[in-house]
Amino acid sequence: MYRGGLNLPEEGRWPAFFTLVIGLGYLLAGSIQVLSSIGIIAPIIGFSDLIGGFLLIIVAFVFLIGIRPLLDNNQEGYAFIAVGYILAAVMFALQVLVIFTNALGWLFQFEDWLTWSIIADITPSLWMFIILLTGTGSLGVIGKMKEKILGKSVGGQKL
Repeated sequence: MYRGGLNLPEEGRWPAFFTLVIGLGYLLAGSIQVLSSIGIIAPIIGFSDLIGGFLLIIVAFVFLIGIRPLLDNNQEGYAFIAVGYILAAVMFALQVLVIFTNALGWLFQFEDWLTWSIIADITPSLWMFIILLTGTGSLGVIGKMKEKILGKSVGGQKL
């Protein structure tokens, strides 16, 4: 019903694969962040936030739970993708806000910010969202190129 209006693929296999890759990426980054912040693995710059790591794992599970409905060609799977994007975007926006406020503290030379460096604020929630947007944009471009080269098809028939 909504598939035609939203330009969603007829088969959920490729969206499910993309969702699996996104989910595993967020799960890996979140797990590394949690393990680094509690000291099980060596500290990594930008991976020191325990709560941020758990939030990345939650985003990962939202994406991963959407795989089964997508494989069953159920449109409900796209809701999981949308919620995962929203959560990832909120985490990205909060990290940008943290960077902005820390930069203001450094700019005004407040005592606690004299040694601040932006490197410590570039966390997985920031760069994972950029990778997510880049990957999604690339898939959109590839889909448009495929349509131009092969022609648009509906239900397996060329138009």
